[in-house]
Amino acid sequence: MPDLLRIQTPDFELSIWCNDIEKRQKTYQSTLEKREAISDYNAQPSIVRFSPPLDMLNADFMNEPLVIEDSLSPSGLVDSLELDNFIFFENLQYQFEVIFTGDVEKAYLSHRSHAINKSFRFIKANKQRSTLARLTGTINTANDVGWLRLPFNYIKSSQTFKSTISFEVLPTKMSLHDDLPKMYQAIDNAFPLWRFSLVEKTEQDSGQTKQRHQFPLLWLANFSHLRHQLFHALKVISQAPHSRLQAQTSYTKAARIKGKIPARLGAKIKEDLANGLHEQRYQVTKKQLSVDTPENRFIKMVVSTTKKRLADFEYKLRQDNKKSVSQRLSNAFLDEFHQWQQPLQKMLKQGFMANVGDYNGHGRESLVLQQKVGYSSVYRIWQELKFYLDVFDNQSSISMKSVAEIYEVWCFLTLRNILIDELDFKEVATKKQELQLKKFFEYQLKDGFAGAFKFERDDGVKARLAHEPRFRKTTKPIRTYSVSQEPDILLEVTFPNNRQFIWLFDAKYRIKTKKNQYDDVNQDIEKNDYVPDDAINQMHRYRDALIRVNESKHENGVDKSRPVFGAFALYPGYFDQISKANPYSDTIDEISIGAFALLPSLTQNSPEADNSCYWLLNFLRQNIGKRISSAVSDLSTSQYKSSMEENIYLQDAARIPYDGMQQILYQDLTLTLAVDKNDNDYRLVKDGTVTLYTLPKNSIFTRYDYHILKEVRYLSLAICSDMDSNCYDIEYVWPVKKMVALTDHFIFELDQPLKLQSKINNVPDSTQQYFKLTTLRCLQSVSDFNDIEPVYQELCSKITVS
Repeated sequence: MPDLLRIQTPDFELSIWCNDIEKRQKTYQSTLEKREAISDYNAQPSIVRFSPPLDMLNADFMNEPLVIEDSLSPSGLVDSLELDNFIFFENLQYQFEVIFTGDVEKAYLSHRSHAINKSFRFIKANKQRSTLARLTGTINTANDVGWLRLPFNYIKSSQTFKSTISFEVLPTKMSLHDDLPKMYQAIDNAFPLWRFSLVEKTEQDSGQTKQRHQFPLLWLANFSHLRHQLFHALKVISQAPHSRLQAQTSYTKAARIKGKIPARLGAKIKEDLANGLHEQRYQVTKKQLSVDTPENRFIKMVVSTTKKRLADFEYKLRQDNKKSVSQRLSNAFLDEFHQWQQPLQKMLKQGFMANVGDYNGHGRESLVLQQKVGYSSVYRIWQELKFYLDVFDNQSSISMKSVAEIYEVWCFLTLRNILIDELDFKEVATKKQELQLKKFFEYQLKDGFAGAFKFERDDGVKARLAHEPRFRKTTKPIRTYSVSQEPDILLEVTFPNNRQFIWLFDAKYRIKTKKNQYDDVNQDIEKNDYVPDDAINQMHRYRDALIRVNESKHENGVDKSRPVFGAFALYPGYFDQISKANPYSDTIDEISIGAFALLPSLTQNSPEADNSCYWLLNFLRQNIGKRISSAVSDLSTSQYKSSMEENIYLQDAARIPYDGMQQILYQDLTLTLAVDKNDNDYRLVKDGTVTLYTLPKNSIFTRYDYHILKEVRYLSLAICSDMDSNCYDIEYVWPVKKMVALTDHFIFELDQPLKLQSKINNVPDSTQQYFKLTTLRCLQSVSDFNDIEPVYQELCSKITVS
């Protein structure tokens, strides 16, 4: 693999190398094409910037020479190079080598991150082996995207030189300038300032925001950008400080008064001397130039406040750096704070500053602060530093948290928006004010249930959405019995009868890249996006590890149950979700384990027509959303609430028992059928000591019917004894010993019949054979067929045996 980029200057030769870059380039182009994100920005070439501009002799890109004449500035130097293709991507390891041509005593990297600086090594020149001095290092971009700036420092002839190379690291799973800004906007609306970080590998331009929080990181980033202008303006002020004629009043003896005096004062002095008053003092008012002006007081306040804030930053960062397990901030970065304070300290020691008093605010507008050279610059800079968020205007760059963290919180907020916008929930409690300023001046979410969003719906359903809840051996009522677990997102839904259902989601900023021997042969890895296998394995772990423990106060026993009804990975895959099926739909239906592709929407439409979260939205609607159908609208409110819960219990995944056991919801589920005694489909026959009933299958039966019919414990038949009078009787119920599903029929093996205590009237006409699923207790307490309270209402409302 050739060098990606090689640059030669009179002082050094820089080369950058990476293995297998072509595969990432193809992946990136494929991602842009899928997302239709070939915008003007993405169509631009990749740019590498240099600061200060370099006296470049030649440059090669992928072993092909670059025409540097096109990049020359009027001074004959090169401040940037345009490359023909993108070469800097996330999660790649790049090797850098700087070979110095002169006698270089020392070379090092002065990045803010201590880890990056440690990854570079300086090798001195060896004249015996004819080797030149060189600086080599390796950087893994990981999940940090944005501008990566590498400041190389080298000492030559006791003089330090600095050269910075900057390039933009791109994501391969999304569009940096289409998807990430939408994620930032969603996060800023809920958790302002959370995404900013003090030190990461890369930096990004910070856009405008209307938030006005006193956030130290943004102040620091803006000051870093404006400090050169501030120091220059202060230097101008120190050379020619503003002064003003001011009246100064003193009380002086007559012998010490100099110059011309007013006639009235002269007459007074003459009179006093004649009367022998030689020690009398007289008020003398003179005008003279003074630097103790409101404008200079303002400058002194700005300088002293800025210096104090920088000193506080330096002290706190040094303390946090000592407390960290591994040093995060480089010494060069911390020393830079100290250097920033030197011009401010020098300004405060200027002689005229000793005569400047304390600042008490502006009494009126000052033309000096608005127009005079030096003063106007300081005034403008101070306004930006004071209200930095309102005037940011893409002027400053600041580190962001890794894109994996950004994606995780964005997924969390996307689920919140679906609950509110699409599932009719209202947010009743939120803990977003629980953001805390922690070490290194970074905001952190208060994770777990303490920072959860809480929701309610008009039908009495409640929901809770928690970020990174922690489950240990000591947590209640849900705990672990082995190692602690911390899923990214927990959605807990509580129905009116206090039944709780939990679904877990884990945001994985990864996409499966290659096949292995265990992959499904039907998966086309090259054309479609799939979640990595270990992400699916982790979903199995979450569901198996969490146990709900209900300890009875009146009994010594402990009731255990599994509270997690599904665990799903969220990953940045792109599909046409409206016209295509989720590749994990089968596993979701069968075992409630799988994944949902989730990316920001390319349109501003509702999720109904949105390719980004259509699968996830439908899943949530099927489990906790309202189903709009005529059958549901006919149900009472209590029946509808119960049907939502039963719909979850109907799913295959909720009915998988341990081998040799059964998983049932109703202990006395009773199937009641209205049948004609002379109908051929009515087949209650005795085979020796065994009584059998055959129920024909019908095409309108759903996939749930087999599981429900397996749960039936009693069979009751409303038999028509007199066709003319339409008289039906339910006199017996038969306990079901077992049920067998054949190709066209369900066969129930029945036990000895039990006498029904009550007789059921008003059975429907046998020309349309109906059935109801109910409980034996309900069947024994009613006398009218229409009063039988059904269970599994949604299933019963759809199925009619004809």
